[in-house]
Amino acid sequence: MKAVIYLPVMSAAVLLGSTARAEDIDVTRNVASDARVEVSNVAGEITISVWSNNEVRLQGSLGSDQELEINESSSGIRFEVVNIDDDDYDEADLVLSVPVGASLVAEGISADIEISGSRGESVVAESVSGDVQVEANTGRVELSSVSGDIEFTGSAGRGSFETVSGDIEVSGVSGEVSISSVSGDASLEAGVLDRAQFETVSGTLELSLEMAAGGRLTAESMSGDVILKLPGDQEGEFNVQTFSGDIRSAFGTVEDESFGPGSHLK
Repeated sequence: MKAVIYLPVMSAAVLLGSTARAEDIDVTRNVASDARVEVSNVAGEITISVWSNNEVRLQGSLGSDQELEINESSSGIRFEVVNIDDDDYDEADLVLSVPVGASLVAEGISADIEISGSRGESVVAESVSGDVQVEANTGRVELSSVSGDIEFTGSAGRGSFETVSGDIEVSGVSGEVSISSVSGDASLEAGVLDRAQFETVSGTLELSLEMAAGGRLTAESMSGDVILKLPGDQEGEFNVQTFSGDIRSAFGTVEDESFGPGSHLK
């Protein structure tokens, strides 16, 4: 059974010049140690850290034209900042303390997201124009932003990272990983990977990793550079091809195409 609770901003707006007064919030709820905790904020900041309590505590401040919706269920809890006036987006600053084993979902539009210390099963964070910064040891991580930067450190057995114009910096993933960017640069320092897929249009991909036996790696770029660093004893079959760019390799022989521009390495 779900319970939905609204915590409206009770005080009227007090004008100080042209700035309306914010409303402080401090909410605590009991949850399971491995609960699913979700938080959504349109604009401002979301900061999540862990503690040893089987509780979630949300602190911070709401704008004068906002209210907090709390949705509780058997699997966990969701906090959502709701703007009363759709044409006027106030900023809310949220600070969330969660159990170390909780799975996390954080959503924002122009909100920055920062997560540290998570050891839960999964971490999902997405923002449109805000930055996303995560430090976690988790089974699965999914981070995305349109124009903001993405940074991940820690460890994860599966990782997905996506941005349009922001930069991506990832360290610590293994198993399966995918990185997608349009014009932003991406750098990766990974462990042993089974499956890896990297895509960019005009950004630079700088990848340092090791492929497992039987693993598969795909890297594609339209006009950006791809820099791939592998261990000296890496074994595998390589098929590298470019239409108008150059290929430089520490092994094998790069050959020009028989017809038209470009070159290949097999």
